[in-house]
Amino acid sequence: MGRVSKKASHSNMQASGSNLSDDKSPSKLRNRKSNNNNNNSNSNSNSNIKTRQEDAVPDPNSNIVPSEDSKKKWKNWRQRTTFTFLMIGGFMTVIALGPLSIMLMVLCLQVMIYREVISLSSVPKKQRDLPWSRAMNAYFLVCLEYYLYGHNLHRALKRHPWLEAHVQPIFAHHTFISFSLYVIGFVWFVGTLRKGYYRFQMGQFAWTHMALGLVVMQSQYMIENIFEGIFWFFLPIALVIVNDIFAYVFGFFFGRHRLIELSPKKTWEGYIGGGLTTMAFGFLLTALLSDWNFMVCPPNLKTTAFSNVKCDVNPVFVPRAYELPQVLTTLISTLFGRYVTSVTIRPVQFHSLVISAFASLIAPFGGFFASGVKRAFNIKDFGNSIPGHGGVTDRFDCQFIMAAFSHTYYTSFIKISTVTVGSVFSSFLAMNPERQVELYHNIQEYLQTTGSIAAAAADSTDAISAAGVAASAV
Repeated sequence: MGRVSKKASHSNMQASGSNLSDDKSPSKLRNRKSNNNNNNSNSNSNSNIKTRQEDAVPDPNSNIVPSEDSKKKWKNWRQRTTFTFLMIGGFMTVIALGPLSIMLMVLCLQVMIYREVISLSSVPKKQRDLPWSRAMNAYFLVCLEYYLYGHNLHRALKRHPWLEAHVQPIFAHHTFISFSLYVIGFVWFVGTLRKGYYRFQMGQFAWTHMALGLVVMQSQYMIENIFEGIFWFFLPIALVIVNDIFAYVFGFFFGRHRLIELSPKKTWEGYIGGGLTTMAFGFLLTALLSDWNFMVCPPNLKTTAFSNVKCDVNPVFVPRAYELPQVLTTLISTLFGRYVTSVTIRPVQFHSLVISAFASLIAPFGGFFASGVKRAFNIKDFGNSIPGHGGVTDRFDCQFIMAAFSHTYYTSFIKISTVTVGSVFSSFLAMNPERQVELYHNIQEYLQTTGSIAAAAADSTDAISAAGVAASAV
């Protein structure tokens, strides 16, 4: 046995020796070298891929905006630009059709945005057990819209006194009717509370009222602005649109430094570039629109861009000459060789700079707030109704706070308190017949004293008024 094993081991040593000698042949050495090179190249390529992948992962603590795939970036650019121009074209068409079409547009936007916001808090499984939850959301929206648009419709009808005379009874108790409708909804909600769902239902109730306040109530300031003149509706919206477009353009081409963590693609370059562009645009746009009565005159429901509108224009739209400081006059003379002592500017252009500054510096935080909501619910967009932009809320998130500011600024610093024929006639309709006749005689006496009407005309109207009083007494 020992002899056999010794021979076997000797034969194995010979075989291994032959294998070693074969491995040292030139062809084997070349193959082995090429294999090693391939392995090294594969390992290097794998390490490079790993390095690129690590570089592609954005550092949450870094202020540098991560790079984006070029093909995807330009595809999104084309899609976003196309639908931006389509939306601007549609918006300008609605403006040209007048205040009634604008009000309908705002109403549609309110409903669509409210629907997108309410859907965030929906839990289908629980709502199947609470069949009235969706109906109550819609009911509270209808109640608020009835109150707000009823008030606005009554305000619009004051510009048509004879029409208001026929609908005055409907609006006499409008506020009480609106409150009664809300109370019905409140009792309805309390009656649907179910054991095991109290926390969910209270959360839904709070979320619904938050949406009504932030979406419907704030956007209603847009309607308020319309009745002061379409200019005050159009300018704030146009400024936000321009700021959004040019902030995107500057960020797309030059953006490197992140502005805020809530919106990783928002950059300081876009924020500053969009702001400066918006300021210049607002100053120039105001000068162009100030001579168009369709924009600056308070409209009625029949007004369109093709109507011949006339009114007493607010003095802020009238050009004024402003004296330049001596230092500035000297500087202009030195730089341009011209001696300029005054410039003619419309006062509203200075106001437009304030509104533009708000649209550039503060209004974007409405978008950042919306981004925070999306992060809280772990969604990318509020919807997909506008390709390249997301949902309707994604495009109008800055408009709500902008509308509230522009209306507040206008009523605080620009609006002139005036008494209109419509407001006087509305008060006249609220009087009883005896008081109406008394007011009539007082106005008639005053007009006779000032010579505005002849005495003969006054005598003929006295008989008519006496007949009217007798008829009302009967």
